[in-house]
Amino acid sequence: MKKYLFPFLYTLIIILVGSFFTSILYYFNITSDKFNTVLLYLISIISFFTGALFLGKNIKKKGIISGLIFFGICFLIMILSSLIIFKNNITFKNIIYYLILLVFSIMGSIIGKNTQTEIDTEI
Repeated sequence: MKKYLFPFLYTLIIILVGSFFTSILYYFNITSDKFNTVLLYLISIISFFTGALFLGKNIKKKGIISGLIFFGICFLIMILSSLIIFKNNITFKNIIYYLILLVFSIMGSIIGKNTQTEIDTEI
């Protein structure tokens, strides 16, 4: 259970801290509206990549499968929150955003799986 929980916590913490800093920069007019939007997209991409990277290191499944599992769980949470809480409709822009997050989640998991240390049990 711990190997599944920490990658999601890393993702959540990166999103919360990054959003906090970008909102402070935007509040004091340091960043423009478009640049702030780009920063928020980059933060979400980095957080998904990092979470999938840690999940790929800790899980024994293939990198693509663990990336899909990671994205699938996060996708369900994001879709449910956007439809129920924020009452946003799904648009073509959102579908492209979710596809980009899927690609980075799979890439992070594959890289995490490839950097995983192998334990030799030969005597």
